[in-house]
Amino acid sequence: MAKPVKGMLFLIFAKPRTLQAILKDNMRNIGKYFDRQIYWLDYDNITDQLPDKDWVWLAISTIELDIDTFDKFVRTSIAKNILKLKGHGKFGEKLHDIFDETIVEMDVIEKHPEIGVMTTCHNYETLADIFWQCFFTTYLPETADFYNIKIVFVDLDGTNRTEELQSYLKEFELGWLPSDNIKHEVWKDPEG
Repeated sequence: MAKPVKGMLFLIFAKPRTLQAILKDNMRNIGKYFDRQIYWLDYDNITDQLPDKDWVWLAISTIELDIDTFDKFVRTSIAKNILKLKGHGKFGEKLHDIFDETIVEMDVIEKHPEIGVMTTCHNYETLADIFWQCFFTTYLPETADFYNIKIVFVDLDGTNRTEELQSYLKEFELGWLPSDNIKHEVWKDPEG
């Protein structure tokens, strides 16, 4: 008898669907802001669904990483032409550091062509701040299609933050600018 696999019951008892349709559910479009699509990706079900190019990865982790799983995700991201990683949470700096170490390993040891991914960590900023920054990222290579940047959000802890992110999107649409000191301030033009 085959060894049980996490999620196996779902596959057996779900309505008949193709494996591709089931995998597609792991990455969902959760909104749009400044003409940039925002996607939620289930980190526990890594698939080959990432955008093919021109995307920013906002990753959050408050738990210790499984290095092998993260390395696989990093390599897939690089193969899928990621532009930038923004690490957030208790282990945001570690996300950034491990991503950079993988780039060096691929470049120096594996002789991979140049990898031009910018990585940053944001351990002490709010999630709203970092999310907002994704829409106005300043470092992009010449080859990036600035008008078609996608934002992929992944919570390595397994927490589904789609509702939280969608609430931020609604506030961004109203003109809210996140800050470290004041939550949910709405910017108003003093001149009308």
